[in-house]
Amino acid sequence: MGRIIATSLAVILLTVSFTARADEDPKRMVIVDGSGTVSTAPDIADIITGVTNRADTAREALDANNAAMERLIKALSKADIDKRDIRTSGFKVSPHYEYIKTTRQRRLAGYQATNQVTVTVRDLKRIGRVIDDVVTAGSNQVRGIQFRVSEPDRLLDQARKKAFADAKRRAELYADAADVDLGKVLHIQERGARVPQPRMLATSAMKEARDVPVSPGTQELSVNVSVRFELD
Repeated sequence: MGRIIATSLAVILLTVSFTARADEDPKRMVIVDGSGTVSTAPDIADIITGVTNRADTAREALDANNAAMERLIKALSKADIDKRDIRTSGFKVSPHYEYIKTTRQRRLAGYQATNQVTVTVRDLKRIGRVIDDVVTAGSNQVRGIQFRVSEPDRLLDQARKKAFADAKRRAELYADAADVDLGKVLHIQERGARVPQPRMLATSAMKEARDVPVSPGTQELSVNVSVRFELD
């Protein structure tokens, strides 16, 4: 009976030892992070504009608003803005209340209709003129300008190449310090890509827009990677 127990124990010990050796990775490696950034000037802009009208009834407010929006759309068409670059971004018809100080209460003073559109301008030199045109056509809401990059994927690919080159440079530095040769790439993992959100530039519908200098500035697109190299 004692011999049977001893034999079983020996088999168990042998199995555990074999599994431990199988899990070991014999390769020597170095793992480094790299980052790449590409700076560029935005080449496209979105103008957020619209019309708000008030009237005694909701129907009257809506009719006045529709007429004002028709004039606005015609002005944009004359400014050579493609219909595909004009999209509704907000629409609302709601009661308008006034506050009475003597009674400290609100009373219904009519209705308000608001229609807001986002206009994409693909020639940044024309931003001031387009704003001036919509204001002249009757827009009483120019909420601002958002600058953005039209083809971020192409720029992100450039940043990815820079990120890998940065990771390889670091790996070569460590390999040289350890007096070993840098081997082949074992693994690449993209840890994140950052595209800047559209930046809002406030403006005013009460001024001659063409006299207001508009500068889109620059934006940065970046990528971070982790790369594992074999060491020879």
